[in-house]
Amino acid sequence: MSAQGLPAHILALFTPRPPPQHLPPQVKKKTIKLTGCADFVDFLPTETPPEREEWESPLERKARRHREKLDKHKEELKKMATDYDPHKDPNCVGDPFKTLFVARISFDTTEKKLKREFEVFGSIKRVRMVYDQKGKPRGYAFIEYEHERDLKNAYKQGDGKKIDGRRVMVDVERGRTVEGWTPRRLGGGRGPGRQGKPSKKKAKRLAAEAKEKEKEKEKDKEKDEKKDRGGDRDRNRDRDRDREAEKEREPEKRDRGDREEKREREEKREREPEVREEKVKEKEEKVKEKEEKAEKKEKKKDKEKDKEKKAEASGGGKEKTKEKDRDRKRSRERSRSRDRKGKKARD
Repeated sequence: MSAQGLPAHILALFTPRPPPQHLPPQVKKKTIKLTGCADFVDFLPTETPPEREEWESPLERKARRHREKLDKHKEELKKMATDYDPHKDPNCVGDPFKTLFVARISFDTTEKKLKREFEVFGSIKRVRMVYDQKGKPRGYAFIEYEHERDLKNAYKQGDGKKIDGRRVMVDVERGRTVEGWTPRRLGGGRGPGRQGKPSKKKAKRLAAEAKEKEKEKEKDKEKDEKKDRGGDRDRNRDRDRDREAEKEREPEKRDRGDREEKREREEKREREPEVREEKVKEKEEKVKEKEEKAEKKEKKKDKEKDKEKKAEASGGGKEKTKEKDRDRKRSRERSRSRDRKGKKARD
């Protein structure tokens, strides 16, 4: 098919492309044979190198400063704990066995309001709210009662009392009553207190540590199982031998069991008439015993009736005769029921 007569833009589609550019052939370079560093050892310096200067990254510097601060703070706390003696404190006044410690107080509450709230449990001698150096309340106070029984009532009933929208915690003064007691600011106290939820970073870290521990436990279990498998192989071989020996003995055991079952069946069949006779005799003996008991009871009743007749003849009242008639009716009904039971047993 010829392309004559077609427009120029269509004929341009059928034109050949230009020839590719001619490039010279690629020359292969000889590769260097690597022999190692043994040939270059003679060129190395024999003098001792200078001491290396220690370089500290910013993160390491920050961690070092934080560690130094903690160590310094711990030393200060140790000194303060050794010097701590509440008996020598001039602010500690009054009887320690009558003073109440109140914590978690709102910063808006005053000494007057605190006294008014705790006067319910007894007469108060002194109230001392603790303030810092700037005059702001620290959130705890000491209340001294006149009687020790009032202190006990306040200790039992005052814990969790709501004052100015905050729940108050109540405790006994332990600084002068408990030996070796140190406050929480010196590393003592009665525990960590109320702990909130950990932060997201801390929760992730704890979860990762727990996973690592679980993986280590699984690895230890696998090692123990591998060790046990070596001993179990020998045991399994012995078990397989025993099972094969038992399989060979099974037909002999079955034949013995069948023979013993046949013998037991034959013996039971032979004993059946004897067993039946024994059961019949036992039933007859039981019926005879019941009849004898019933006869003895009837004789007793007859004797009682004779005694009652004699008593009536001697001059008993109408009430006695009515009671005797009731007793006779009851005895007749009992004897009838017994006779019915005896007949059923005989049948």
